[in-house]
Amino acid sequence: MVRAVNRRLILDRVRQSGEVSRAELAKLTDIRPPTVSAVIKQLINEGLVEEIGNGESNTRTGRPPRLVALARKRPQAVGFEVSGSLIRAALCDLRGEPTEQAMLPYAPDTPERTVDRLFETGERLLRKCGLRWLDMQGVGVALPGLVDTFHGVVRWSRPFEWRDVPLGAVCESRWGLATDVMNNVVAGSMASHFLGEARHSRNLIFIHMRFDVVEPGTPADAVRLGSGIIINGEPYHGAFGAAGEISRLVVHPLAYARDAEGRSFANTAALESAYLKGLPSAVEAMDRVAGDISNYVIHAINFLDPGVVVLGSDHEVLRDAVLDRLNRILAEDALRQEVGTTEIMASTLGEFGMVRGAVVPTLQRVFRMPRWS
Repeated sequence: MVRAVNRRLILDRVRQSGEVSRAELAKLTDIRPPTVSAVIKQLINEGLVEEIGNGESNTRTGRPPRLVALARKRPQAVGFEVSGSLIRAALCDLRGEPTEQAMLPYAPDTPERTVDRLFETGERLLRKCGLRWLDMQGVGVALPGLVDTFHGVVRWSRPFEWRDVPLGAVCESRWGLATDVMNNVVAGSMASHFLGEARHSRNLIFIHMRFDVVEPGTPADAVRLGSGIIINGEPYHGAFGAAGEISRLVVHPLAYARDAEGRSFANTAALESAYLKGLPSAVEAMDRVAGDISNYVIHAINFLDPGVVVLGSDHEVLRDAVLDRLNRILAEDALRQEVGTTEIMASTLGEFGMVRGAVVPTLQRVFRMPRWS
């Protein structure tokens, strides 16, 4: 048990420090230097830690210490995001950074055939690196719907028409690794908190706005909203796994905007281009929709009082329009100024952000202390 505790303490301190010497690790963890050196040697042999060069010279000996860091570009977990039209997959290192990634079209299918597609995609990525499934620490799968994360059960996914699917068990029997199944927007919140721009806040809301609607059962003239909540550093799922669900849809700006000839825009990309050019109808339509979305977010801010709200979207320009509107509303809210202003920021994790969020539970198991009963 002592060896296991020392190992977790040292590995987690390497993670927190970024780059650190063995001598500094001994001071930070209060573990004897010979023990630190032995543990670091073991972690290097396992591919979890690597030497990255010399630090500043020691003033007493004149010799520069060797610095260590988490192994870069060494895959440790497999992440998937399944949407109504795409599968995104990535091998991620201990920092949650993708080392290999793939994106392929997908049409909603049975759970078994979907898992087969995931297995084939992951297999290709692993073979590319000369690795096997058992070389990984774990797997994460993110998808839209109500998900019982604790039991790995998809209670209901409207895009896939799945009900009470034990997806975690199906996945684990297919590739033989512990697999975490979660809602895709919850995965986005975990990525923002553990890997991204909101690492400094223990209480945050992640809002994802989908302007390109491609999921069956969703009106084409609506913006799909989803949210994930982090409270005290942990994802909040609620009593039934539905916390953060925004069931009402926001009317899409395409329903309001018209081009110079008074015609509807063909798609969101055309609207976005007109908005950037300052076409009054496009600007007015987006400002109206940004106000509608902001109403939902403001209610959430007032109710939960988070330190940070992170906005993600499939269209960065339209996301930034909502972000600007939100910041203006908060700046005018005298009460919020008195109690503390929630920081509003854009997600910087890119289109594989939810894939990275899916592997966060695997990374947590690597770094956190094991529980003994």
